[in-house]
Amino acid sequence: MENEGPILIGIAGLIEGEQYPLQYGQSVVIGRSRSCDISLRKCARWQELPPEERNEEKDFKTVSRKHVRITFYNANSIEIEDLSSNGTFVDGQRVDRVLISDIKERDHEIQLGTQERFRLSWRKPA
Repeated sequence: MENEGPILIGIAGLIEGEQYPLQYGQSVVIGRSRSCDISLRKCARWQELPPEERNEEKDFKTVSRKHVRITFYNANSIEIEDLSSNGTFVDGQRVDRVLISDIKERDHEIQLGTQERFRLSWRKPA
């Protein structure tokens, strides 16, 4: 049985179809770098690209090596902090830092670069 809590679900771009549950008290950094907690280079869709296509992937380059940090403090406090020069968008608005306090009531969309989009949802036990 899955635990209740926030989950990032990839809905567009190279992260489409990926799922990342967030743990209480955890901070995750998302970006292109392999050192990130969630790295675009580790996503299945990136891995499937032939090497020559990886070099030509322009949308990939719009995501910074370390693009955004998401911290799950509690159900009423999930912080999203932009670490990039290209910007992070939450629900269509560019943010430097935002605190999500209504995750149990509604989903939020997080966009990195031109294509990468996550849905931040509250996962209920099955």
